[in-house]
Amino acid sequence: MQLDFSELFLSGDVNYARDDLPLGALLRYIGFTPDDDMEELGRYISGRMIEAAFYIDRYARPQLAARGVLGNRLNSVWLSPDHRRILQELQDFGTVWKSIESGDMKYHFVSGYLISDSGIFCTLTLTAQTAYALRKYGSSSLKGSYLGRYTDRENPWYGATYYSETQGGSDLGAGETKAVEDGGAWKLTGHEKYFASNAGIADGAIVTARPEGAAAGAKGIAVFFVPAKREGGEDNYSVRRLKDKLGTISVPTGEVELEDSEGFLLGERGKGIYYAMEILSVSRIDDALAAAGIGRKALWEAYRFACRRSAFGRRIIEHPLLARDFIEMEADLEAALALSLVAAKHFSDSSESVPPYDDSYHFARMLTHIAKNMASEVGAEVTKYAMEIMGGRGFLSEYPIEKFHRDELVTSIWEGTSNIQALDLLELMVKKGTHELLYTSLAQIVARCNDRELKDAMEKALERTRAEVARMMQSASPEFYGKDILRALGSVAAAIYLQDASSAQGGDVLKDMARTYIERHLAGKSASPDILSRSAGLEWMDGGKATHE
Repeated sequence: MQLDFSELFLSGDVNYARDDLPLGALLRYIGFTPDDDMEELGRYISGRMIEAAFYIDRYARPQLAARGVLGNRLNSVWLSPDHRRILQELQDFGTVWKSIESGDMKYHFVSGYLISDSGIFCTLTLTAQTAYALRKYGSSSLKGSYLGRYTDRENPWYGATYYSETQGGSDLGAGETKAVEDGGAWKLTGHEKYFASNAGIADGAIVTARPEGAAAGAKGIAVFFVPAKREGGEDNYSVRRLKDKLGTISVPTGEVELEDSEGFLLGERGKGIYYAMEILSVSRIDDALAAAGIGRKALWEAYRFACRRSAFGRRIIEHPLLARDFIEMEADLEAALALSLVAAKHFSDSSESVPPYDDSYHFARMLTHIAKNMASEVGAEVTKYAMEIMGGRGFLSEYPIEKFHRDELVTSIWEGTSNIQALDLLELMVKKGTHELLYTSLAQIVARCNDRELKDAMEKALERTRAEVARMMQSASPEFYGKDILRALGSVAAAIYLQDASSAQGGDVLKDMARTYIERHLAGKSASPDILSRSAGLEWMDGGKATHE
C-alpha cells in the first residue's frame, strides 16, 4: 500500500496563501493583493512541494556529475527528475518572472514566504537576484542576450551569486578573483569561490572580481555576469566539489573555479561593491521571509499536533502552560512577519534608486538588516520549540518537523551573519543617519493609534529605545553594542508595524497578538493567565477548532 503523506505531516490540506489569516491581513497592510497563481501556489506547497522536498532531503540529494561517458569533464549537478519538476512548476507560478517583468519585487518576496523551504527557494532566490541585476545594471546588449532567458516560460534559466571566497567570507574586499579586460570583453580568474550555491545548475552567475589595477579592498570590487557556457559552448568555469550540509540539502552548494572565464561588466567599475550589496539585499529579504515562513509551517504543524495529542488526561493544547507558549510564539512570529513584509515593500518601492542612492533606499536597506536578524532569531526559536511540542517524534528524521529546524538555521548565516547585519546597520547610522528616519516614521504611526494604553506603551518604548541607542552610539565602542542596537530597533519597529496593521481594515486577526507582543517586549509586563483568553487567535490554524475527535 502506498504511503499517505498525511500520516507524516498533518498540514497537507493547508493552503498557505489563503488559509494564513495573519498573512492576509499583513498583505493588505502593505498594499499587495495575491493573484490566482499565488493562491494556487499556496495549495501546491502543502499538497505537492513539501512532500517532494522532504524526500529530496532524505533520499535524493543533488549529485555532482564528474565525467561524461566519453571521459569529458562535466561541471553539472544531477537533480532527481522530481526535483527538476518541482523547480519548473514553482517557476510556472511566476515566482521569478512576474517580479522581473513588472519591476515590482513583492510578488517574488511573498512567494518566498509561502515556499520558505530554504533549499528549494534558495535556487529561486539566486535566480531572481541574477535577473534583477541584469535588468537593472546590464547593458542593452547584455539584457538583449540574456535577460529574456530568465523570464522564459518554457525553459527558464537559473542563476547564482559567486561572492564569498575561502579567505574572505563576508569580507568581499578580501576577494582575490581577478578580472582582465580583453578588448570589449573580460576574463575572470579565481580559484576560491567557496560558498557557491546553485553551482552546477546555474546557467549564469553574478560574480565579484577585482579588475586589473583597481584599488585594494571593497572599493576595488566590480560585478560581472558570467555565463556557465562560453560562446563556443565550452564550460566557462568548473565546479570543484559539492559540500555536505546540515540543512538546505536540495540546493547544491559547491566550490567554483574560474580560469579566464568570460564575463560581462555590470554597471560602472567604481560602483561594484554597491551593486553587490544591493543584489545581496534581495536574498536578505528572502532570508527574513523564509525564516518567518518556516516558523509558520512549524508552528502550524505543532498546533495541529497539540490539538490531537493527549497527555495527562486531556489534549495537550488544553494545558495552560502550552497554550501560553503558543500565544507568545504566535505573537513573535506575526511581529517578525510584519517587519519583514514592510522591509520587502520598501525595498521594492525603492528598487529603481541607483548609487549613491536616495533616502528611500537607505531606509529600505536598514529595515532589511533589522528584519533578517529578527526573523531568523524568531524562526529558530519557533522551529526548535515546535520539535519539543512533538516530543520524541520531533527529533526523528522520519517526520518533516526537524527538517524545518535544520533549514531555518541557515537564514541567520546566509548573506551575512547577525554580526554582519549589525555592522552594516551601524555604517548606515553613522554615515546616513537613517535611524532618524526610522524614529520619525514610527512616531507618525504611533500618533494615529486609537488605543490609549497601547499608544502610551509604544510612545514610551520608542523614546526609551531612542535614548538607549544614542547612549550606545556615543560610547567608546558602538560596535560592541551592535547587536543590542539591532535587536532594540527590531523589537520596537516590529511592535509598531504589527499594531498599525491590526488597526487597519481587515486587521482584526492581528489585534490580540499585537497586544501580546507589546506587553511582553515593550511594556515589560509579566504574563498572567488573562493571556489565555487570546487563544482564539490561534484556532484558525486548525479550521477554527481547538479540539478534534
